[in-house]
Amino acid sequence: MAVFLLIVSLVLSAIFIVSYFRGQNKFSPDKLFFALWFLAIAISQLRLSPNEQPWSLKFWLLLIIFFLLFGLIFKFFFKKFHQKLPLILPDFKENFSRYFVIFLGFLTLAAVAVNAYILWKFGTLPILSSRPDSFRFVINRKVFGLWEYIALLPRLVIPFSFYYLMAQKTRGWVKWLLIANIIVGLVILSAYVSRLVLIFPILLCYFSYLMFNLKSFNFKKFLGASLVAVALVLILSTTIPAFRQSISYHDYVDPNAQSDPFAYIVALSGLHFPPALNFLAPLYIIPTFNLQALMRAVDFYHLNNFYWGKYSLTALAPFFKLTNLTDWLVKIPFTDIFLSWWVTATYLFSWWADFGYFGLALAALFLGLILALAYAWAIKKPQFLSIMIFAYLSFAVIMTIYTNYFQRSEVYLDLVLIFIAALILRKKKTAN
Repeated sequence: MAVFLLIVSLVLSAIFIVSYFRGQNKFSPDKLFFALWFLAIAISQLRLSPNEQPWSLKFWLLLIIFFLLFGLIFKFFFKKFHQKLPLILPDFKENFSRYFVIFLGFLTLAAVAVNAYILWKFGTLPILSSRPDSFRFVINRKVFGLWEYIALLPRLVIPFSFYYLMAQKTRGWVKWLLIANIIVGLVILSAYVSRLVLIFPILLCYFSYLMFNLKSFNFKKFLGASLVAVALVLILSTTIPAFRQSISYHDYVDPNAQSDPFAYIVALSGLHFPPALNFLAPLYIIPTFNLQALMRAVDFYHLNNFYWGKYSLTALAPFFKLTNLTDWLVKIPFTDIFLSWWVTATYLFSWWADFGYFGLALAALFLGLILALAYAWAIKKPQFLSIMIFAYLSFAVIMTIYTNYFQRSEVYLDLVLIFIAALILRKKKTAN
């Protein structure tokens, strides 16, 4: 049965991937969602660890219900938005002036200054630390959240600069300043040896490239860009944990960590991998153990212990901490639900923990509605704001197999900066 499910899921994933590039609605985020999730379901059927249990009928039912609801909601709202948005949204020209370039330069300088402060305060950065795997979280706890956010501003500066270079032919100091923003930004982000921190701007650049060039669609160019993006994501997903673990676990966990940096995670997860394939462990663990964790959560939470919306307020955690309203913050009993070393359970976890089956409907409505709006907007009015929102939400779709990205506080700060950048780019309304 597992082999049958693996084959069916792989076929469905391949169909959605092809449809994403070749279908009528190219780059539609619902197709991206289903391609990713069916691929994750297929990989999960391998069950290479004794910690992975066969999926229950209840869990399959949960996934089917959510998939059906999300697919129907997306199609319904996309049709409505696609028809009405051209009549509602005004056209704006984009003002590719020095003010936008100066704005990006200011953001880069702010990031450089805050990282210099972090280096002065701690005497090191994660990439230079003797334990980079844990030092990232030391910074997170001891540096006020807004300052840490500014330190990582290149996450947005890089795709903003990329969009400018893509949309406007530039020369001289403008071009070189934009390129410098990208290079300095990559150096800063690399210092945090975090997959997510580096993959985020890469994928925003990729998705903005797709939508910006939609009307001049060229399959070979898009295929080439896709292969580059996928290759970068896969390389970063394996090399960054390898680097962190080879340093972090060498002295106090595994003296052989530098020769085989993945041995620690393979042993911890109980994976039956040939040693030569240990580098694939991160790519296998992320989809499979997240789905396993979700299944455990579905069994753990029921009518008597739902949070009834409090867990979804995690996005406001900085506000609650600043105002001493910490009673509003939910503490998940991770050790009672998950494996002791695993704490993420896909986009659906927070919705289920709050509301159960009703949460599935809310999850489908929320995701289907915002994706339909963003996709229709980007198609009808392809400008910086609509394209960046589309790219941002496409990244969030990829993150659904990992966590509910919308619960992260920085999402809303990111959206504020995207709107500010769009305002700087905007000229007066054109006559219809």
